[in-house]
Amino acid sequence: MGAERGDMVVEQLSHYSGSTALSFICDFTSLSIDQINFITCQVVALLLSYILRKWIRNPLTRLWFTVISGISICLFCFGTQIFHIIISAGLSYLIISSSKSRTMPWLVLVASMGYLSFLHIKRQFYDTTGYSLDITGPLMVLTQKMTSLAFSIMDGIDEKKENQELSPLQKQRVVREAPTFLKFCSYIFQFQSMLAGPLVFYDDFLEFIEAQDEVPSPGVEVGIKLIKSTFFVLIFLGLGPKFDVQHVRSAEFLDETSNIYKMAYIVVSTTVERCKYYHAWILSDAVCNMSGLGYDRVKGTFDLVSNVHPFRLELSLNMKEVLDNWNIGTMKWLRYVVYERSPVHVRTYLVYMVSAFWHGFYPGYYITFFSGAIFTTSGRVVRKLVRPFFLSGSIRKLAYDFVTWCATRCILAYITFAFVVQDFYPTIAVYTRIYFFFHVLALLSIYLLPLLVRKSTNNIVESTPKTSTTLISSSLQRVNGTTDLRNLTTTSAKNIDEVTKHETKNSIETNEETNMNQSTPDLEESQTDKEIPTNEEDWKTHVMNSYDTANNSAKLKTG
Repeated sequence: MGAERGDMVVEQLSHYSGSTALSFICDFTSLSIDQINFITCQVVALLLSYILRKWIRNPLTRLWFTVISGISICLFCFGTQIFHIIISAGLSYLIISSSKSRTMPWLVLVASMGYLSFLHIKRQFYDTTGYSLDITGPLMVLTQKMTSLAFSIMDGIDEKKENQELSPLQKQRVVREAPTFLKFCSYIFQFQSMLAGPLVFYDDFLEFIEAQDEVPSPGVEVGIKLIKSTFFVLIFLGLGPKFDVQHVRSAEFLDETSNIYKMAYIVVSTTVERCKYYHAWILSDAVCNMSGLGYDRVKGTFDLVSNVHPFRLELSLNMKEVLDNWNIGTMKWLRYVVYERSPVHVRTYLVYMVSAFWHGFYPGYYITFFSGAIFTTSGRVVRKLVRPFFLSGSIRKLAYDFVTWCATRCILAYITFAFVVQDFYPTIAVYTRIYFFFHVLALLSIYLLPLLVRKSTNNIVESTPKTSTTLISSSLQRVNGTTDLRNLTTTSAKNIDEVTKHETKNSIETNEETNMNQSTPDLEESQTDKEIPTNEEDWKTHVMNSYDTANNSAKLKTG
């Protein structure tokens, strides 16, 4: 066993282009040289971040310190492969500096995604070294930086035009002056997020470099995040070998286990697999915070560049909450570059398609993201049509939350194990054994559930007296001269009032979530915020429109 391990290490080192100075550690651990270098560089980056925050205040010096540190870390981990970053960034810089047309950001998107795709294909078909960390990781973050910067510059140009209207997020990220070459290089080789992200938008990076005010000490935040990162890596190292997702490929798993066992194993193994990402992203967040990067001056918190919220994700009740708390930097990028610039009726699927393309070309990626689009749509339908019936009592609401939590855990595992397995046939073999159960449920919820709810809703309408509107109107309460829909009484027109109240509450919650997470695509059709009605007749119309939400949604979904 020791001889086999030694031969594998020698084979890896013969193909590794990064530094091999720490290769002797491989003899004492199960870690590969790329993993050892990653951990070492993150520790070094933590120290560099402290130096940058504590003693370097001049903006020009900060730029030079950032770019030199980033290049050094990149050379240590990837060696000569650094030229891939130089080529990709160079192409984007030439396009940005030479073109001011509206096609400029799209050209940058094509150029950066095209070069990244070339390396993905090269790794997939020709690289057999099995490294978990190679140059495609930094290039994926680089692609996000280049494309977001290009669109920010174009938004800065459009801002000056009277016929161009920008969204709130686009106004927030606008860049009115193209970066100098030094600022560009410093942004590209930003050492805090060079190895594992997260994405830092150019306006946030520039504010960090030029900030003259003192950032509160991040010591407590950094300490907590380091503890969390250590906690998750220990879980992964301890349980990973026992619950390896790749076990689903085996004939023993496919043919000799029950479907309940299959789902339970997939849920546990994918949860353990996520711990690896929790560790890397939280550690990177701690590195950023140590330098002062990631401090939100509005909220006074160090979460501006946080890439994941593990506990929120594991307690999420639907797929939207999962997306809001997983790979947050990428979701911000997808919203800014794809979601807000795509036709309404296809933007959900375009987001998933671009995300899969950005990750690479393993079939499992496309199965995961295509399934994710289906389950996001079905989750939206279920929440809109079913949830209101469980809001009338705390026990019913608690039961609904528990069921949706369990369902979200199963669905998340069901669609993400394919991402880890990567290959097509092993994934389809698992789905076949469990009869595509959750896919069938998702499709039924999209196409059959609206019909059932519409029928039920129509029965309620037919049984409601024609004077319903008068009864509802009499139950409205005046608050400071305006009517508050949330203060509807439950003594008049009880049936229609309950449905109206819960549907409207659901709509209000959805809009509040959208406003609070402007940077994260909810992958739903955006709802336009409307002014609050100020007279009783408008309130009558508003109430009846809210009541008809489920019925209209069903008509739209069934076409």
